[in-house]
Amino acid sequence: MTAEIEFCLLGPLIVRRTAAAVTVPRGKQRVILAMLLLNAGQVVRMDELAETLWLSQPPPSGPVAVQNYVMRLRNTLGDVGRARIINQPPGYLIRVQADELDLSRFEALVGAAREAAQDGSWDQAATRAREALQLWRGEPLIDVDSEALAAREAPRLAELRLQALETRIDADMHLGRHTQVITELRQLAGAHPLRERLHGQLMLALYRDGRRAEALAAYRHVRGVLVAELGVEPGPGLQDLHQRILSADPALAAPAPGQSPVPARPATVPRQLPAAPRLFTGRNRELALLNAALGERHEPGGTLAISAIAGSGGIGKTWLALHWAHQHADRFPDGQLYVNLRGFDPSGEAMPPGTAVRGLLDALGVAPASIPADLDAQAGLYRSLLADKRMLIVADNARDTSQVIPLLPGSPACTVLVTSRQRLTGLISAHGAHALDLDVLPGDEARQLLTRHLGDPRLTAEPDAAAELLACCAGLPLAISIVAARALTQPSLPLAALAGELRDTAGRLDALETRDLPANLRATLSWSYSALIPEAARALGLLALAPGPDIAAPAAASLTALPAPRLLTVLRKLEHASLVQQHTPGRYRIHDLVRLYAVEQASRDQPEDDRTTALRRLVDFYLHTAYAGDRLLAPTRIPPSLPESTSGCPRWSPSDTGGALTWFGAEHACLLAAQRLAAALGWHPPTWQLAWTLNTYHLRRGLAHDQLTTWRLALPSAQRLDDPSAQLLAHRWIGNACTQTGDGTGALDHLQRALALATQSGDVTQQVLGNHHLARAWEHLGDELQALAHAEHALRLIQTVDNPVLEAQALNAVGWYYAHLGNYPPARTACLTALALYREHRYLDGQGHTLDSLGYIAHHTRDHVQAIGYYRQALAVARERGNAHLEADILDHIAEAHFARQQFGQARDTWKEALALYQLQQRLTDTARVQQQLDTCGAPECDPAG
Repeated sequence: MTAEIEFCLLGPLIVRRTAAAVTVPRGKQRVILAMLLLNAGQVVRMDELAETLWLSQPPPSGPVAVQNYVMRLRNTLGDVGRARIINQPPGYLIRVQADELDLSRFEALVGAAREAAQDGSWDQAATRAREALQLWRGEPLIDVDSEALAAREAPRLAELRLQALETRIDADMHLGRHTQVITELRQLAGAHPLRERLHGQLMLALYRDGRRAEALAAYRHVRGVLVAELGVEPGPGLQDLHQRILSADPALAAPAPGQSPVPARPATVPRQLPAAPRLFTGRNRELALLNAALGERHEPGGTLAISAIAGSGGIGKTWLALHWAHQHADRFPDGQLYVNLRGFDPSGEAMPPGTAVRGLLDALGVAPASIPADLDAQAGLYRSLLADKRMLIVADNARDTSQVIPLLPGSPACTVLVTSRQRLTGLISAHGAHALDLDVLPGDEARQLLTRHLGDPRLTAEPDAAAELLACCAGLPLAISIVAARALTQPSLPLAALAGELRDTAGRLDALETRDLPANLRATLSWSYSALIPEAARALGLLALAPGPDIAAPAAASLTALPAPRLLTVLRKLEHASLVQQHTPGRYRIHDLVRLYAVEQASRDQPEDDRTTALRRLVDFYLHTAYAGDRLLAPTRIPPSLPESTSGCPRWSPSDTGGALTWFGAEHACLLAAQRLAAALGWHPPTWQLAWTLNTYHLRRGLAHDQLTTWRLALPSAQRLDDPSAQLLAHRWIGNACTQTGDGTGALDHLQRALALATQSGDVTQQVLGNHHLARAWEHLGDELQALAHAEHALRLIQTVDNPVLEAQALNAVGWYYAHLGNYPPARTACLTALALYREHRYLDGQGHTLDSLGYIAHHTRDHVQAIGYYRQALAVARERGNAHLEADILDHIAEAHFARQQFGQARDTWKEALALYQLQQRLTDTARVQQQLDTCGAPECDPAG
């Protein structure tokens, strides 16, 4: 059946429609078509298209221009082609059938050739590989005017062709055509002098042709090239072939037609599992997941069960795999195979897949002389021997998916357990492996493991030291085992002394050193670190320096100065290496001990200036984003002027008040840590400015203790800058926080200093605010007369300038204190006037406070229905504005009004809501008062139904 349209990439770009060629104009249309075809069936992002078209410097009109070029390309392709190109945000994709794209046909034929080779069907393998190679018409992309696309894709396509050639040559050699391929192999090896597989094929072909000396000379030649060009010896596979040629290994001889290697000695049932871990602890959830994967194998139509256990070094992957394997060994009567693939090993050399397969074949009873030389043939024999057998294969410490694939049986009766520090996504996506990411031990299981090592009496004798040891180990089983080993080898050493060594983060890794490399934490982490590309290693070091408990992707982009797409790629690499964890979408954290190790490496590998600049970018990101968020939450505040952000710090800001509150909530701990870092490094402007940007959020969420902490850090910086305005703000907000936390003396001291600075400056607005906060402080001290005096003075001052919002605030304060003194008529008048002003100027926050005041007045004048009405309006405003502090107070007031109306059930329910918020905000006095109200309201005499 002929395809309606045919796209050809394997040579000059050709499009055929009903056998007639379609001319695609040279230039950007052709570039776009080539890029879409190279990613057929997948969305190509608009920015990727633009960067490819304009060499990473697209014009401002880039997206519109791309759309125009796509439109022209659709018109060029006509109706049939037009339907293939789909606009799918964030870009475009082209839909093609498998038979419509030569690259897809090529890949399918090569895949079929490899499958045939694995099954030992060498005739079919050679035929399919030849058919695939016949699709090539020349050099791909030669007529596509894009250096970027050619540089990115041409090497990949050339590699696919070379792999197909190698597959075809393997098949020919298995069919006894070694003589015929020698000339071709010499040409290929000459064209690709560093490609070891081609040289290996040439050596084997020469050896099988009876030209052993030439085969050895070919080895000497490639070794000389590798040493001269790269400074390295040939890989283990080539070295192994060289030794086998030297020893005239009979297994290298060309197989007779139809010959299939068979076991030459009786096969014993292999029982290769290492001993079960004696002190294995916990992991019930993970064991249940492994059991579930095993159960799926026995369902109708079940397939091979593969579980890929991933996690950082020292997390306990091997322990889990071996514990489960021993628990279920009886389910695999045909044997259990085990291989340590040494993916992350002190030697730095991972085991070649061929070595692993040969070891397993040996365990299955295949004589060395009967093991094929070719890896595909070895893997095919391995699968044949495991067919219909019930066996367990444990592939421990894999470096990547390619190491594991040759070890996978074809039989659904088998089960495979793989452990790796990498997330083996290829094994999961292509082979249906069950992913099991191993995390640290939870607190109870960590203590149980330490108890199993040391015994309960020793931990009970020093409970605080034991708790500190466990905290320093942060749930990492290897760290716990090292600590236990030190305690066991030094029985007279108090646990408190050991905890003292680990307490200092600078020396913690030294305290976890041992002479035994597999049990040495620093060495264990180094094997993962050394496997990283330099860009990922740099990023890990900077992420470890970040001061917060975790970091979001936009903040990480500022820290690392990486473009967002590149950063996400690097973060995925670190995730796959189990060195960072995306514990919630878009947020990343590092285990404490991994963090310490990464900081060490960053201090060694990255200049101090680079590290300091990176941290300054991060602080600037937090400062500028928090500033933008605060402007959404409190647009009437008088903002400080911020300097331009550090170069390399991308701009990002929330889009609305809801987004701002969400961002502040997610980043709160990081913002506090960033301010501490800025203070420690003597960066005084961002130290006090971060306190300012956090203030509205702290007020709305009732986080008075955090407010107090941030402004106490800010005050010394403001003083060192000799900035009276910043000092005024610091004193005022320290005073406000002292009021909220019950420190009346501290509140008056700081608020009077703030008022003095405001008076010296002659700034009426600041004097008004100073009197307003002093009024609140006196109210909390129980002196409403002093509070009213300050509120009235603030009102007189503000009426001398034009600031209606601040005048409304002063009016509400005056009304509030009149009400507390029992003078309700002027209180109501003042508050109604304030509410009208707030509504006129659409200031919702003020409306909420004033409606609360009017509810209080109505409640105390015994109009409880009107009180509840005012309170419910105020509650709606508080919730809309995210003001949890006001929300708690209003709920408390609503409950009081319900109680006054003898609606005890509603009163109880509402007080419970208020209590939860008071507890969350650490408002201890309010918490105790409301709890007492609930206790009273819960008494039988309080409830008419009781």
